[in-house]
Amino acid sequence: MILLRNEIYNRELRWIELVQMSLQVFAGIFNSFLKVLFFIFLPISLLETVILQRMTQVQLAMVHIDGSMAPTQPQVQQMLEQMMQLMTQEFLLYAVAMFLQPVGSIAIAKMVKQHLDGEKMEAGKAIGEALNHMPAILITGFIYGSLVLLGSFVIVPGVYFGIAWGLYACVIAFEDKKGWDALRASKELVQGKWWKTMGYLFMLACIAMLWNTVFEMICSFMGDGTKKDLIYQFLCYISVGFTAVGECLLYLNRKAVAEGACVFGTGFVNDFASAEDMPAEPVEGTVDGVAEEKTEEVVPLLEEEKDENENK
Repeated sequence: MILLRNEIYNRELRWIELVQMSLQVFAGIFNSFLKVLFFIFLPISLLETVILQRMTQVQLAMVHIDGSMAPTQPQVQQMLEQMMQLMTQEFLLYAVAMFLQPVGSIAIAKMVKQHLDGEKMEAGKAIGEALNHMPAILITGFIYGSLVLLGSFVIVPGVYFGIAWGLYACVIAFEDKKGWDALRASKELVQGKWWKTMGYLFMLACIAMLWNTVFEMICSFMGDGTKKDLIYQFLCYISVGFTAVGECLLYLNRKAVAEGACVFGTGFVNDFASAEDMPAEPVEGTVDGVAEEKTEEVVPLLEEEKDENENK
């Protein structure tokens, strides 16, 4: 753990090293992560399942109307209403991603920091601190979500903003910033390394999608229905948790390299960081005892030198 912390805080890591460390840290905090999974992500999964089911029902109704040879005026009006309902559900789903999911991501980031610093894993404390950041999450999420959504219509700006501001949740977690300040701090860490950041985040997304594919195969044996959809949504948040770990390690590494290892109050740590890790070696006496022993040896020598001078 000490070596891992030294690597994170004292040199810029390559993307493959960060991916390996993400898997290692995720495995290390997994038991505590389960509490976040059930306390935060399970309710979100329930909400998302309800929203997705409503969207499916609306889409089926729209397909039925589209199949008509010559839709009547009432059918056209009904289709417009259903389109509005579909847009509303999509907006709610987007709002969940912007305002609720970051709470879990921040709680995971807190636990990653606890794990790296060798502190006792306290999932309850991490969740409580994440909930305390809710005002900052709402303000920053609104700005981020609005601008990324608007930028996505032009594609390139949306992708750029999504990467440049992608670490804002970690900024909120560790720097207690919000709004433009949080987005600006994230951009500063990505500036000059945008392509590296995109490649790393893309790799995390690929691993998450691979896991989600496995989860989908497992859930396929359950048939169709609400239960299957709920379990699948819930399992996908394991991938979300892994991605949050990877983003947190990237943030910690970039922040430490940019501002110094002691920015988090933790610089380089020797291999023997605590009394428990120190090798057992015999130590004779104390500091005071050593001082007294040295004094007793020096005094006789001074007296002998004084007697010689008097004889001369």
